[in-house]
Amino acid sequence: MLSPFACFVVAQTKSLASMAVLRVSSYRRLFEEERWGPNSRQYSASARRSSVDECDCDKLDFVAARTLNKTGLDQFVHDRSVIAALNDRLVNLIQVAHCFEEENETLEQQIWDLKENLNRQTDTTVSTGNEPVHSLDAVVDRLQRQRDEILCDTEELNKELQRMQNKYEEVAQQRILIQQERQMISEEVDAATAKCLALREQVAIYEEQLASMEAQHSTEVESLLGPDDGMRGAVTVRFSSPDITQVLNVKEYYAQLAQRLQCECGGVSSAKVRSSDGTDVGGIGGSKLPDLPKMNEDGGIEALVSELQKELSEMEKCNEELVNEVEMKEAAYEEEIAELELTMEEMRQQESSLQAQMNEQMDDFQELLREKMARDLEIVAYRSLVEEEEMRLCCL
Repeated sequence: MLSPFACFVVAQTKSLASMAVLRVSSYRRLFEEERWGPNSRQYSASARRSSVDECDCDKLDFVAARTLNKTGLDQFVHDRSVIAALNDRLVNLIQVAHCFEEENETLEQQIWDLKENLNRQTDTTVSTGNEPVHSLDAVVDRLQRQRDEILCDTEELNKELQRMQNKYEEVAQQRILIQQERQMISEEVDAATAKCLALREQVAIYEEQLASMEAQHSTEVESLLGPDDGMRGAVTVRFSSPDITQVLNVKEYYAQLAQRLQCECGGVSSAKVRSSDGTDVGGIGGSKLPDLPKMNEDGGIEALVSELQKELSEMEKCNEELVNEVEMKEAAYEEEIAELELTMEEMRQQESSLQAQMNEQMDDFQELLREKMARDLEIVAYRSLVEEEEMRLCCL
């Protein structure tokens, strides 16, 4: 069966633990309910580096907090030892006072018995009454001296009690100061917890951004390396745009020339041959033959060939530009991915370091809380002893 104070301490510990859990959950809910804008994920590499560099995690002085915890722990241990020694001394003084009171009651009872015996003896014997009276006066004087000594001891005990009360007030003031320092440290730990949660949320956002950028990068690379049907159609239309009428005329001219040569060799000059477009052409000469040499003389074929070569060179240049652009984008995306991975690795290291330091701080706080509870138990024991003695003295 636990004592009332133990129940009170357990209830206070549970309430502190529940308050800490609620505080952390409130921070987590605050970060989960935060709404990000549509442009919140479009950070540049420089902005991410600046956000990592501007993190306030390095400003947390865990060494100073640990030193402060050590100082508070030493103070609690010292106060507990001092109060325990004072409690032991107070218990001894109370026991001595109880012994003195019992002896005083015994002496008063003896005095009362002696007075009764003296009265009985004075009634029976008158001649021998001087010696008992003399001896009775000596006993009374001795008892009065003992009573005075007891009163002096009681006064000294009261003075000692007053000193202990003053000491208790000083310890209470120190406890208030330590509680204030502990409150400040708990606020710093809460701020560190909130920043750690913010770092976790930032890491999740960066991972999502990295995944989306990788997907976008792969989509753009596929679109650049493998054009779709629309692009093929556009290229086909672009290549089919040159006018090949003159080329067909040249082809027809050479076909007619070949037929004419065959006719001359075979002796058949009056036969007609059919051209590639379905028209009948004479073996020796036709209506279009005089135009083709003229076209050849005017440089039409060379112009057509030069135009086709220009278009081919332009297309080769466009192809080179596209390849260079793809390579540049690949290099930029790879560099950005490397920077993101480096940033995430730094944030993971910071998170692990913060988690380890927070665990150390929690261990220090638990030890500090145990020492504080032990000191509070000593203070409660002192109060109970003082209250019990005050009630007993009031009842006397």
